[in-house]
Amino acid sequence: MVTDEELIALAQHCFEQADRADATQGDCRQLRDIFPAVLQRLREKVEITRHLIEPDRTVIAGPKGKEKQAAFADASSDDDQMQLSLLPL
Repeated sequence: MVTDEELIALAQHCFEQADRADATQGDCRQLRDIFPAVLQRLREKVEITRHLIEPDRTVIAGPKGKEKQAAFADASSDDDQMQLSLLPL
């Protein structure tokens, strides 16, 4: 099996050959031939990393910005002092 780095280098080389002003049909065919392998590798990487980029639904469903800070301040204040919240927006 070809490593990711080797596949990237091969695809880059084929692309550079096909992108030349004097590129031949063979250069374009080599690029076209390597493209399915690049797509398959990309699909594999997306599937492996999909869970890493999905947003946390509890954060999305919770109160936003000022509402979150106001709720926190109301819950923790027991006097008329102004409250400073360090919660992210």
